[in-house]
Amino acid sequence: MDLALQGDVAAGKGLHEESIQLYHTAFEKEREAALLADFMQNPEPGLSILFRSAASLAVQCGLDREAEQLVAKALSGNPTPEIASELREMLQDIYTHAELSDDTAVYQLEIPDKERTRFESILQQFGLSPANMRRVIGRVAL
Repeated sequence: MDLALQGDVAAGKGLHEESIQLYHTAFEKEREAALLADFMQNPEPGLSILFRSAASLAVQCGLDREAEQLVAKALSGNPTPEIASELREMLQDIYTHAELSDDTAVYQLEIPDKERTRFESILQQFGLSPANMRRVIGRVAL
């Protein structure tokens, strides 16, 4: 937390590179704490809070993929409804703000009818809208 606060102070002073470095160090420590807590089978809601915090720091560092993985890990546990809602919002923000780069390809995925219900429930668990189940547009890194 101290490193993240120092990153906030540096950002407030316009020291962008220093703030990113501080956020990145804070992220690494928070991710390590969350993974250790998971390994030690710490109870909820503490575990999902650690993962949420690490994911938030990853977002501040521009590490969207890491943030996505940490949010997914937190959601795979048993977070409280309030924390689960916050995690889903965070995941949606990550997807909304992530821009397609040159090393990202767009693909179309056809969902067989027999798998549609299962796929819809997975999307809904992540707070995503299964608007058109026959054509789901996504991104995959090359």
